[in-house]
Amino acid sequence: MQQPAVADSAAWLLSQCKLHNIQLLFCGKHGQFIEKFRHEFSENGIQLITGAIGVNQHDHINNKFAFGQICAALNLPNIPATQVQSRESLIEAIQTYQHRYHSICAKPVYGVYGAGFVRLSDEVSYFQHFQSNTLCNTQQFIEAYAQLESPIDYLIMPFLTGQKCSVDIACSNGQVLALVTRIKFKFYQECYVEHPCHAICTILVQYFQCDGLINIQFKQDDQGVWHILEINPRPAGGFAYTQHTGINLVAELMAEKLQLALVRPEPIAVVQVLPVMQSIKMDDTH
Repeated sequence: MQQPAVADSAAWLLSQCKLHNIQLLFCGKHGQFIEKFRHEFSENGIQLITGAIGVNQHDHINNKFAFGQICAALNLPNIPATQVQSRESLIEAIQTYQHRYHSICAKPVYGVYGAGFVRLSDEVSYFQHFQSNTLCNTQQFIEAYAQLESPIDYLIMPFLTGQKCSVDIACSNGQVLALVTRIKFKFYQECYVEHPCHAICTILVQYFQCDGLINIQFKQDDQGVWHILEINPRPAGGFAYTQHTGINLVAELMAEKLQLALVRPEPIAVVQVLPVMQSIKMDDTH
């Protein structure tokens, strides 16, 4: 079987679920394309998991500017940002934020935090961007943006210098089932079953009606205060590391959705995890 392009695959997925008597369909990336067909899946007795319930919620999560405004309205610790859509508005926003903050950055309104994100500085050379793709001369960024035939919606915002954390969550219908926070260090990660960001996650999951295996990113300012970066309505790359705490997020979600009994070991409060790469010899026919 070969799935069509995700944006056009909802009808194909529904037909395959019906053909093979599938009771639950879990979508990873790009679940927003399938979410709009939730009613059709439900009519056929199929549970659909896309990361959030409702097309509007997906739109709010995926639009980083709208997401930040909602967090601000909820009095949650978001990061102030200005949306730009032209060279002129970009220059104005950069000048404003350089006056207010010691360091600033830019990121696309749409896309995961790391894709397109860049820290802006007047002090670095143009060549620096080839040595570190997350650091760019401010004027170089302006010149590159001005060359776009169709300007991309970008955010200009302060750059937070503190630690970053990633909260992996199993949730159902806007309720947290279980969650583990990961903090990345140079050669390893630490997983925590308790963390200051968990209370904020509970509010976000409920408001955005998150549903599935999701990831919420936070970063500290220079005062140690955690600020919300984004919600990814899908599992993050290091999601599986959290199992070392004794909390199995995948099992928690499936047990809830399929009404299965789950035996839970006693969790370990803090665990250090070393990611290991493994090579596999391929058959000569491949």
